[in-house]
Amino acid sequence: MNLRNFTVTTLRISQHLWRVQQTNIIKSSLTCSKRSILAKSTSTTSNTKRFVFPDRLLVYHAGTGRTVFLGCLKITTIFIFGFFSLVVIPKHVLADKKVPWVTGTIAISGLVPMVFVAYITGPFVTYVHVRIPSFARNSKQMIVRFAKSIPPETELDFTTMNIFGKPRVSRAKVKDIYAIQRRFGMVNFVRDTSLLKKSKAWWKVKAVDQFGVHGRDSGFLNGEVWNLIRKNIEKKTIR
Repeated sequence: MNLRNFTVTTLRISQHLWRVQQTNIIKSSLTCSKRSILAKSTSTTSNTKRFVFPDRLLVYHAGTGRTVFLGCLKITTIFIFGFFSLVVIPKHVLADKKVPWVTGTIAISGLVPMVFVAYITGPFVTYVHVRIPSFARNSKQMIVRFAKSIPPETELDFTTMNIFGKPRVSRAKVKDIYAIQRRFGMVNFVRDTSLLKKSKAWWKVKAVDQFGVHGRDSGFLNGEVWNLIRKNIEKKTIR
């Protein structure tokens, strides 16, 4: 009987200790979850209240009309080249009376518009974004002051269009961008891509090194921030 009573008592104590342990585990897990939820809500609220503007600010926009027109123009020249290559040229090649120079002229006529449009509109910039530091994201005045004396390490994102009209973003630092006139005035900014060329394989797409930014009154604060950045870039001389 004594052994039986001892065994029963031991089992009851073990069950009681196990219940207490499980209760403590549940309480601690609930406390941790509450703390994490409060921390997340606090951080979200603080981040929302802390910054008024995003860290990637749109400072230049070429205009929807111009962008859509150039995109459609690129696609149209590609269709013209395809029509000449698949329909017109084979018809002249298979003709009974064919003149070699006529076939060559037709091939050039389909190719020239696409190459010319791609060459002229390649540097066209649709958007320019600037990376804004945390201290300048609270007011417009701070952003303007930052743009007036923009640091050389500040990153700019230039969005251009490839031959098919697809957007392509090129990121460059202010210190690597220079003002210059090329391609009949279509290019007014270039960037140093020597390091990118060394690190990229020969078969990869070439980095964009020429940009055409021709608008002045569009973007954040009607282009005021971009005009200040532009003036800082134009002060430098190309190496």
